[in-house]
Amino acid sequence: MPEIVQDRLLLIPLVYAIAGYFAVQAVMSLVIRLALRRPGTRAILAVTGAFWASVVSALYLVVISAVLHILNLAPNAARPPSNMLWWGLAGLPGGVVLWYLLVAARRLGIAVFGVSQLIAAEDAILNLLPHPRYLGWGLINLAVLQPLGRELFMRAVFLPSVALNLGWGWAVGATLVIELWMRMNVVWLFANLLYVLALCGLFYISGNALCGLVAASVAGLLHGVALAYMSVKALKADQGEADNS
Repeated sequence: MPEIVQDRLLLIPLVYAIAGYFAVQAVMSLVIRLALRRPGTRAILAVTGAFWASVVSALYLVVISAVLHILNLAPNAARPPSNMLWWGLAGLPGGVVLWYLLVAARRLGIAVFGVSQLIAAEDAILNLLPHPRYLGWGLINLAVLQPLGRELFMRAVFLPSVALNLGWGWAVGATLVIELWMRMNVVWLFANLLYVLALCGLFYISGNALCGLVAASVAGLLHGVALAYMSVKALKADQGEADNS
């Protein structure tokens, strides 16, 4: 961990921040349910609503992370690590490796637990692609917003705060619990475990969250491109069958 200006940090603000995250999720779920009562295509409304809820949740984590740092309620480094830029560049190939391992972990989850009907909101929008504009929004969400939200809060705030107070073992364990709770689906278990342990490891080794953020962004971009490619390919195939009929 880099040199931190605080000697000790209260963990109560983190509890409030996480509670606020789930409160935002609950409010967005209520809004989506109310929207689904109106006439229209329920499936499309459900997918787009869940997608925008994931965007709002990511933005909440970005804002709350900034606020905690500004108020000195999160670990602030006395000075940036001298090799921070190199760690950031290392995140580029690291993201490719992370993406490959996550694909294998997702396949393992499906092989062990079977196919789940529950799809992550940020993935579902690219799987179904209700409108062409969501192609760009979906990629931005996976490559920018979701990594920013998760890494700025979970790695740049939560992990070092708990480590500073209770040690690294408790910090990694608590991070695992929170992130698995945020993304509850047994089929994603291996992928989520791999993601959390890999990103916590990168923070521990590098002493900053930049390497993990870059790696998560690259992995998210590759994942989004793969989803978008399969979705566009399926749409073209359906259009071809419709034209032939």
